[in-house]
Amino acid sequence: MPLTRRDFLGHSTTLAAGAAMWPRATHAQTRRRPHDYIVVEGHRDIWEFNDRFALSDRKQHSPMRDFVVPRLIEGGYSVVIMPAGGDSVDQRGGEEALLEGSLRVLDMLLVEIDKTSGKATIIRTKADVPTAPNRDKVQIFLDHEGGASIQIAPQPGYHADRRLAMLRHFFRLGVRGLQLTHNGRNMLAEGIAGGKMGSRLSTFGVEVVQEMNRLGMMVGVSHLSAQGVLHVCEISKHPIVSTHQNILPFVKSSQALELTTEEVKAIAGTGGVVGLRYIEGQTSYKDLVDECEHLAKTVGIDHIGIGWLGHDKGHPYSGYVPEAMQPRRPPSAIESQTMSEHWETFIGMLQQRGFKDDDVARIVGGNFLRVMRAVLPSA
Repeated sequence: MPLTRRDFLGHSTTLAAGAAMWPRATHAQTRRRPHDYIVVEGHRDIWEFNDRFALSDRKQHSPMRDFVVPRLIEGGYSVVIMPAGGDSVDQRGGEEALLEGSLRVLDMLLVEIDKTSGKATIIRTKADVPTAPNRDKVQIFLDHEGGASIQIAPQPGYHADRRLAMLRHFFRLGVRGLQLTHNGRNMLAEGIAGGKMGSRLSTFGVEVVQEMNRLGMMVGVSHLSAQGVLHVCEISKHPIVSTHQNILPFVKSSQALELTTEEVKAIAGTGGVVGLRYIEGQTSYKDLVDECEHLAKTVGIDHIGIGWLGHDKGHPYSGYVPEAMQPRRPPSAIESQTMSEHWETFIGMLQQRGFKDDDVARIVGGNFLRVMRAVLPSA
């Protein structure tokens, strides 16, 4: 049976204890590499796929097999949470139609994964969640960045049992996560584009969360309004995640995408995870470590994840494919490094700040894995 919020909290350290027990290292630790951990990336946008498929050169048209997966394996990644459609045009591969665009992107990813001959596989059940670092493959957790593709007509005459048909179809095809919104409003809820606080979920949005709990899908709240996040935390029976958001007051972007203290505590209260994200020109790895330390002290180490550590030398920024076009600008220091260098730097900074090895393991992947084991179906 899926782990409920009450079960989870009954077997977990309380938030207060998590804060009180936060240690500082008293001796030097052995420097570890990303391959020593089960590294989970909370959110990898499909920008690189879009950029390579836009080129006429057919050598670019197997991006997962030939470009993305080799770099992920070299970088020490075990699991990547990847959008397989959603509300933004980017996540629908430039397709305007909501449902059709998401289906096309999902098909693209399934075809691309199949091309890798086992180097990339899909996580569907608890049994698929790794218990040790993957050395020669990477596992993909298919997510949806926004629920507009599953929404119903404005004045539907559907029977209650039929309103969630599209959600169930995506589940059958392997999708195991759904972020309720992107920045805009859809029929489930309101994104942050309408203002940080926004509104609570619609009746349909509540139904979606309840069905996701029943099916065994991970509920995501990145881009969702603050009132929407708090509402999800009230109604979800399982831990929820923000796969790629920073926290106030450490980061203040123009989009107001950062989580408030109340949102962070509510997410942690479900047993969930906040996945911190590097943003070119706005954050540094030091900022992310500062956020990790703050979260460890306030809500506990079990609620920290990493959403994204930035573009790498194989795809330095959206819109630029190395060796296939001229760059619009030189890549930054982070963008010109490998994925492995990103994680080695970040892990080293966590250790320097006093995070013990077990804590680093939870931050770089263990906490996301725990949520997956809590919510995914057994079979």
